[in-house]
Amino acid sequence: MRSMNKNITIGISGPVNLALLNWDLDKKDLPETNAFPLTSHLINALLKRGYTVVAYTNSNDIAEPLVLQDKNLTVCIGRTKGQAGRRLFDFERQELLAHMKAYPSDIIYAFWSYEYSWAGLDSGIPTIVSIHDVASRILFTQFDAFRLARWYMNYKVLSKAKYVVANSDYTYEQLSRGVKRKAQIAYNFYDTSFEESIPRGLEKQNYIASISMGFTKRKGVPASLAAFAILRKKFPDLQYRLIGVGMEPGGEAQQYAEKHNLTEGVQFLGPLPFDELLRHVAQAKVLVHASVEESFGMAVLEAMVAGTPVVGGKKSGFVPHLLHHGEAGLLCDVNHPSSIAAATEKLLADDTLATRIKNKASAFAKANFSEEVVVDKLISYMQQVLAQESSVVQPTTADKATKPIGVKLSKDTIVSVHEV
Repeated sequence: MRSMNKNITIGISGPVNLALLNWDLDKKDLPETNAFPLTSHLINALLKRGYTVVAYTNSNDIAEPLVLQDKNLTVCIGRTKGQAGRRLFDFERQELLAHMKAYPSDIIYAFWSYEYSWAGLDSGIPTIVSIHDVASRILFTQFDAFRLARWYMNYKVLSKAKYVVANSDYTYEQLSRGVKRKAQIAYNFYDTSFEESIPRGLEKQNYIASISMGFTKRKGVPASLAAFAILRKKFPDLQYRLIGVGMEPGGEAQQYAEKHNLTEGVQFLGPLPFDELLRHVAQAKVLVHASVEESFGMAVLEAMVAGTPVVGGKKSGFVPHLLHHGEAGLLCDVNHPSSIAAATEKLLADDTLATRIKNKASAFAKANFSEEVVVDKLISYMQQVLAQESSVVQPTTADKATKPIGVKLSKDTIVSVHEV
């Protein structure tokens, strides 16, 4: 494959975890942004390959728009306001758009089919819309005004988009016929540093674990709690660790468990720093993933790489594909606690089976979802888009860029604020 011109500036629009970026800025001084890690991993992968990157994101932790620069990376951070869904994120979109005009790129890869993509499409810069959930499915299972607004934004974005990427075969199959014709598939990936950070030599401990970003019907935590109560009858010393948003002490999961007498043996840990979360996953005997629908399933993939066998839903979106249809993990009916318990019991009771599943999962993940495999495909697709757009004469990023008002902190680092 002929590599893309390294003089190209690649824009990444999406929720960026600033603490995960490979730069020299003091992480203690960075504003709070979204915790979604995949965007940051893609930025790091592009920087490692020699590209110049401009990231467009937002934060509710700043009073004025902020631009951070370090070597080949510029991060533009816009502000946010409350009740964004009621406004269709219009303020946030305008903040992103102003940064795209002031710090343009040659192509934008936008995460999620909502405000980040909408702003990219309005900028006039060739924009690839990367879909990471199925808005109609979410609306169906969590019907409220906010999800309705997100569904409408998704509809507007996909109608306007010229280039679309679905993060899985499952996500692709949910697209309309017209959107499918302009869509590609590029999987989520785990980055090289993740594999290197997995604790080595840790022994499995007597607990199972689940990671869930929210206590909702889609995430299936009530069913997994009921399944654990069944398992405790055969494994009375077994523990269950719940990790993530809504899983904290006193949170929604614990309140539900107390109401239904399901707290025995359960530890409600809540959100954790990534290294601590990884240690809990690596030492678990089984990761139970009871979500009823997933466009991909990053928690599943990370457990596969960390050497922990997974139990997931046989009809849960991309999960059965991610688990290689039962070869790289055990599948069950997540709507029935007895089915979750039975699949988990097989792994707890049979070390040979657990080891075989773990080894197959690791190999399958590396062959299909590693940074080396996925990022090269993304770069190849960006190259195709740029070639297609090359017939339209556009000013270069150097011609279009405006100079920020900067306060120099060090030789390689500039923090600046400019008006938008």
